[in-house]
Amino acid sequence: MTESQAGAVRATGIPLQEREPEQITAALAAAGVEPDDQKPFLDLFTYARTNHLGISKLAAQTGISQTTLSQCYNGSYEGGNYVQIGDRIKTFFWRLEQKALFGGLREFVETRVTKVLWSVFEKVRVIRRIQIIQSEEQLGKTRSATEYTARNNSGRTVYVQLGGGSRSGCGDFIWGLADKLGIPYTLKMREKRSRIKATLESCDLVIIDEAHLIFSWALSAQREFWDYLRTDVFDNGARGVCLIATNCEVMDQLRQFRGAGRYNLGQLLGRMRNDPVMIEPVEDIVEDDIELLVARYYKTGKPGKRILALLTDVVRRPGLGHIGLLEDIMNEAWSKAKRRKKDLDDETVKEIVDETLTVLKAQKDLYTRGLGGAHIPT
Repeated sequence: MTESQAGAVRATGIPLQEREPEQITAALAAAGVEPDDQKPFLDLFTYARTNHLGISKLAAQTGISQTTLSQCYNGSYEGGNYVQIGDRIKTFFWRLEQKALFGGLREFVETRVTKVLWSVFEKVRVIRRIQIIQSEEQLGKTRSATEYTARNNSGRTVYVQLGGGSRSGCGDFIWGLADKLGIPYTLKMREKRSRIKATLESCDLVIIDEAHLIFSWALSAQREFWDYLRTDVFDNGARGVCLIATNCEVMDQLRQFRGAGRYNLGQLLGRMRNDPVMIEPVEDIVEDDIELLVARYYKTGKPGKRILALLTDVVRRPGLGHIGLLEDIMNEAWSKAKRRKKDLDDETVKEIVDETLTVLKAQKDLYTRGLGGAHIPT
């Protein structure tokens, strides 16, 4: 037995992150992999050790099967093409580079909107009512709701996002809710509903996002949804329910549905708080939050007052501004700075603001409605 073969045998059975580079090299060499072709595997091994990843998590990230990776690192990928697997590993690292360049920053920031929503969620959890939350788009409602759910995910909070493009959406909602609760996909609808009701017993808050889509469903689907929400989800106050809607006056839509669908809203409204929570861009997006969101992108220094004033003005503009636009601007500015191999600065941010507003002006003729002006206020 050669030294390489002996090293490969010694490595077999040892968790990947506990091996030494020499053992990886020995296993690959014993399988006849040339030194240049070994490099992707060694790079991936280093990545796994640095990020404390085992074979299963590494497989999930790379999209290469756990069995294939295990055999490659044991030098037992008989009949397999190590070069081809190496190319897939190179593609994985290329995508990581692209994500680092264009993916932006994803750290969660507790803005004023977040704190308002979290306060509402906590209140609804206690009072066990149905609460409507509505606002314009892209103010951070969904990110706040999903982060809240992640922090309260011991079965107490369930977050479901309604999908578009359906006119029989209640069935889709039930399937989505079952999936969030870990109920097998293969169960029939009757069994699903029974299992959902039983599983929700440990839950005291259900958050339903994109609730404005309900009113695009057929009247029969809307009727089925409101009945199901009242009887099985809300379940006479067994838990609170928050409905998050965008660009929609939910109470007005309900009144229209009552007439068009000949639906008795009495029992539903009796369980619903009559005052929707309204989130307004001008009132609820404050400059302190803008600074928190923007400062994440500055490796050195911090954003200046004039650039913060400009960004705050853009984000608050009716029909134009929102947190999503701010994130787009900052991600693009951050990417441009990285391409230039320099740290982000106010000048680069302003370039992107000017470019963005120019594009939006051409697309929507925003300036004719008094929304123009891409210059930093003096």
